[in-house]
Amino acid sequence: MQPPRIVDRPAFRLMGIAARTSNALEMDPATAKIPGLWERFSFESLPGHIPYQPTPGIIYGLYSDFDGGADGAYTLLVGCEVKAGAKAPGTLVARDVPGARYAVFTSPRGPMPDIVINAWSEIWAMTARQLGGERAFSGDFELYDERAVHTKDAEIEIWISLKA
Repeated sequence: MQPPRIVDRPAFRLMGIAARTSNALEMDPATAKIPGLWERFSFESLPGHIPYQPTPGIIYGLYSDFDGGADGAYTLLVGCEVKAGAKAPGTLVARDVPGARYAVFTSPRGPMPDIVINAWSEIWAMTARQLGGERAFSGDFELYDERAVHTKDAEIEIWISLKA
């Protein structure tokens, strides 16, 4: 994977569905929640049911509410960006992502979910110097746009929040 580009991004709001998990739970198929969350998001065609989207067609996987950094529990929200202040209808949840400086990684092209898993493995192994700074754990996210439409030959971005 190429070195990251550093980007300052203002705060934004996401809406979707969420689950609380940890990397340890995700290593065991019996306790993993992430695959089921993504399946539900797709099966229920949730992008079409999320109101107030300024940029339809872009999907996010937001990792937030970290307990103890990369090794602790976190919340994953799978959803879309919505206008500031938008209220979540029904069973959807909304989450404000604070403005931050990010190390932005672009995965190599390949099949999903392999490219996501491989990219995260590389990121977890990086030093703060390789990342472009120390991780803030304030809200890291995966960005899926038109480059991820073909799941057998996809490319995504992973945005890692950095301490100021």
